[in-house]
Amino acid sequence: MKKIIPYIISLRQLELNKIDKLYYNIEGVKKVDKGKFNEAIKYFTKAIELEPKDATSYFNRATVKMNIGDLIGASSDFKLSERCQLSI
Repeated sequence: MKKIIPYIISLRQLELNKIDKLYYNIEGVKKVDKGKFNEAIKYFTKAIELEPKDATSYFNRATVKMNIGDLIGASSDFKLSERCQLSI
């Protein structure tokens, strides 16, 4: 029974991370809509921290970086987004 408990906790944490990641992506998009690009980047970065293999979060952050003129950062995030997408 002791071996099952950590597994259940891990699954629960994965589910919470997915929900939190979605929240941070939605909030990031809201910030973009308001023109608050630096705040949006922080939200997308938090989503990436919660689920580092999520292509959407990298893509969202890359798009914002491109819009504020951070072409090197945008290029890096677009590449990471592509890698995540290809690893599915």
